Amino acid sequence: MHYTKPALKYDAQLALLISRGLKIDDPPRALRMLQRIGYYRLSAYFIPFKVPSTDTFKPDATFAQVIDLYKFDCRLRLLFMHAIDKVEVGIRALITYELAHQLGPFGYADPKNFAPTYDHKEFMRQLEHEEKRGSEVFIKHYRTKYTSEKHLPVWMVTEIVSFGMLSKLTENLRTSLRKYLAKELGLVEPVFVSWLHTITYVRNVCAHHNRLWNRELGVPPVLPDEWTAKGISNERVHCIALMLYHLLKIVAPTSTWKMRLKNTLDSLPGLDLKAMHFPENWESLDIWK
Repeated sequence: MHYTKPALKYDAQLALLISRGLKIDDPPRALRMLQRIGYYRLSAYFIPFKVPSTDTFKPDATFAQVIDLYKFDCRLRLLFMHAIDKVEVGIRALITYELAHQLGPFGYADPKNFAPTYDHKEFMRQLEHEEKRGSEVFIKHYRTKYTSEKHLPVWMVTEIVSFGMLSKLTENLRTSLRKYLAKELGLVEPVFVSWLHTITYVRNVCAHHNRLWNRELGVPPVLPDEWTAKGISNERVHCIALMLYHLLKIVAPTSTWKMRLKNTLDSLPGLDLKAMHFPENWESLDIWK
C-alpha cells in the first residue's frame, strides 16, 4: 500500500478538525497554534479527545483542551528535565570518583577492567571522536601540558561523554564495582543499571520535545521488589517520577521536586492520572515519603 494523503495547508487542517467534530471557538488563534506547533505534533494530543478507534472527536471536545494538554506536557517535560539534570550530575560525580579511586585515573582505558563482551575498542573510538569535536578549555590545557600522556584522566572523560555512553560503560564494569555504585544510590545492581538506561531514554524524549505525559515507555526500568509488591507499574511515567524522586533524595536532599510535581499535575483540571499510572492520592503513599 502506498501513502497517498496530500499535505494540507493550515486552513485545510483547521477545516479537517472542524469536520471531525472538534469545537474551535477562536479560529485565528487555532491557526497560529497549528503554525507554531505543527498538526502532526499536536495529533498525539488529539487522541484522548477522540471517540476510540475513530477520527471523530468526542462531543464537546475543544481545541482549547488540546492546547491545554499540550502545554501541560511541556511543563511536565521541563520538570522532569530539571530532575534529570540534578540526577545525572550526581551519578556522573559518583561514577567518576569510584572509577578514579578503584581503577586509577586511566583505568577506564584498560579493557581488562570490563566485561569480555563489551566493545571497549568502540568506546575508545567514540571517546576520541568526542574529544576532537569538542572545544573544552580544560582538555586543551591538559593536552598542551601533558604531552606524554595518551589518554585523558577519567574525570575529564566523564565530563565529555554522553550519559548513554557512560551508562553503557558502567553496565560493563566488574560486578563488585557495579554493586558498590548501586548501593551508594540505595539500589541493587540490576535495578541501578536498568535505571541508567531508562533515564537516558526519558532524557532523550524530553530533549526532543516528544510527548511524555501518557507515554508507554520504550525502555521500561527494572523496579525494586518492594515497588512491584505494591503494584507499581514500569510502563508509564509514574514510575519515572518515583525513580527521580528516589534519586533526588540522595543527590539533592533539599529538593522540593515532589511538591513541584504535585503542583504541575494539579495545574490541569480533569487530568487523567490513570493514563500515567499514578495511583489515587499518590503523594500520600508510603512509597512517596
